[in-house]
Amino acid sequence: MPHPQVARVNENNALASPSTALWGHNGSKAAYRVTLVRHGETYQNRNQVVQGQDPSQGRLTPEGMRQAQLLAIALRERPFDIVYCSPLERAVLTMALLLVPRAGDRTLPIRFLPELMEINQGVLHGKSHVEWKAAMVGHDPMAFSAADGESWLDVQARVTRCLREAILPAGYPNILIVAHGGVNRGMLASLTGLSMAEAWRGAGQGCPQDNTCVNHLELDAAGNLLSAVVNDSSHLAGEFPFATPGQRWHATERRWEVLGAPDKRHRNVEFNPYG
Repeated sequence: MPHPQVARVNENNALASPSTALWGHNGSKAAYRVTLVRHGETYQNRNQVVQGQDPSQGRLTPEGMRQAQLLAIALRERPFDIVYCSPLERAVLTMALLLVPRAGDRTLPIRFLPELMEINQGVLHGKSHVEWKAAMVGHDPMAFSAADGESWLDVQARVTRCLREAILPAGYPNILIVAHGGVNRGMLASLTGLSMAEAWRGAGQGCPQDNTCVNHLELDAAGNLLSAVVNDSSHLAGEFPFATPGQRWHATERRWEVLGAPDKRHRNVEFNPYG
């Protein structure tokens, strides 16, 4: 796939105020605006340890908490009607930090959904990424499941059902979801029509998910994707060198447009079944 043509976007205040540049050109048709967030950096991210659904893994680092605080400042004026969150600690703490500086005196309904938890890695929880990848040798990475665990295809199926059968039918137009890299990829794959394997590709080809990245999604009343900007971590600019405005999905051409300078490569601190 050829590298997309580079475009630049003014990110100043873009997160706080939905705009044509950020949300696309389908605002008048959008029934749902979904702000899909990945949690902040954890010690296991940093040390390349499998955390999955292990309740003893996934504590935010000080940098991870700072990432969430920076995102909170960027999102404090954005209107939300409801929050959906994974019940795993790293997502819950990220969500809490996001809500602290929010404007106004109104509280938000919060729903903790187990369907938004990261992949269940079974016996691989707590193992190194090297051990995890060794266990997958000879298997399809998307179909592989560790003993007592599940596959990435299972993850995609459950998060897609969650979106279609629980989140969208509730009828809230402005939705905040705080979840995980694999979960977010599963949802994005289903919305864009990419395979789960394609979603794991790098910038400009797949759906990279940096810590506290934002995926800005517009959906019509039937839940079809109208516009998407994914892996936006521009709120980290100035403090974290890997900050990027992400990439935009062009549905008719089925391609990604990388936003920002081509040398702005993201730092991937999550496990990746393809290297």
